Amino acid sequence: MKFLTLSLLLVVTSCASRPKPQVTVRPMPAPAVESAESVRYMEIIRAYHIGRYVDPNHPEVMHEQHPLFRVEAHFRWNLKPGDPCAPGAVLLNPPRDAAFSPPPASDALAAEMNRQKEATERVMREASQLVRSYEELQKVIKDMTVVAKNHAWMGGRILSAERRVGELEAELRKLNAPPAPATNEVRSSTLEAPDAPKP
Repeated sequence: MKFLTLSLLLVVTSCASRPKPQVTVRPMPAPAVESAESVRYMEIIRAYHIGRYVDPNHPEVMHEQHPLFRVEAHFRWNLKPGDPCAPGAVLLNPPRDAAFSPPPASDALAAEMNRQKEATERVMREASQLVRSYEELQKVIKDMTVVAKNHAWMGGRILSAERRVGELEAELRKLNAPPAPATNEVRSSTLEAPDAPKP
């Protein structure tokens, strides 16, 4: 029993010797609450005036003129903080195009832009010169094609003329050649009498 009291005494004294930390709980200040329009877009409803019409699904039913209410846009969250298009925002100027950003103004950028413009103009001039050269080349190729056709035609004419000249020369030789003696005919000048004295 002594042991139990001694251990209990030790536990009590050990707990009493340690100071307990002071924990103070203070409420946090409430964050600023934005208006509902800046957090969530309101529903957009538009009214349309409809005149008399026959129901397309039921041809035996006619509707009298009446207003028609249509939900154009449902409630949705505003994911763009500070959105100028929010229903509560006042638009003094139209909203800027999100894709447009003004070019930064610096001397180095202006010099680079001028250099790029000059390079573009030079490329455009060279391209137009290339187009003109290409057109001239096409004209020369067309002319050379005509010359080649004419050359082939002249070559054919020359060959046919040479062949015709050869045929005419052959006919002329036949006309100028002495007639060949007949095989049974003997010339009188070549025949001499065998006992005639020789001079």
